[in-house]
Amino acid sequence: MLCIQKRHQEGSGIPVHTAVIILGNAVWIPQGEEFIGADRGALIAAKNNIRMKAAIGDFDSVTDEEFALISEWADEVIRLNPIKDDTDSEAAVRFALERGYDHILLCSELSGRADHTVVNLRLIGQMPGILELCDSQNHVSAYQVGRHLIPKGDMKYISLFAEEACVTFEQVSYPLHERQLTYRDLYTVSNEIVGKEGILTVHEGTVLVIQSNDIKKTS
Repeated sequence: MLCIQKRHQEGSGIPVHTAVIILGNAVWIPQGEEFIGADRGALIAAKNNIRMKAAIGDFDSVTDEEFALISEWADEVIRLNPIKDDTDSEAAVRFALERGYDHILLCSELSGRADHTVVNLRLIGQMPGILELCDSQNHVSAYQVGRHLIPKGDMKYISLFAEEACVTFEQVSYPLHERQLTYRDLYTVSNEIVGKEGILTVHEGTVLVIQSNDIKKTS
């Protein structure tokens, strides 16, 4: 998957410190990472024998037996007040940043609760280059001003979204040249990278990039 290929800060050769945050509807989980379980995501990790650096959440939807299992598989458990302003994913991201992680991967299915999906996508837009999301058929990241090489990997489609930005997009089926994008622009979906990587130059603003595949039908 694309999301576990990012291991060095772009252009610096400096290894990044990656945390994988497992959310409550995660299906796909990468191997060999440092894990943080967010609320029921911690239960998913524990049931899959995944050791966590920490489990964080209000845990109001787990039983005492399930909480005991979470505690067994987590080095640290942070239990939050159920009455809070942040979502569990926001709290987990903040915790990871406080612990010095500079690359954070959210494992969550985008087909879950729509409100949580919007929160997670907005979080990614607020933390370009730091926060990404992967599920079984999508990879979501954000880019600020600069020239960025985006590997195609095993993803067929690539789509761009922005509140307000100016971009040039090369080595794709439908290239763009210094194109102004706003939240009204919806034509930037379902593009395709030609070759191994596309080149995205962000002249101004922040761009949300979603790479995706269709669901494979089973006979």
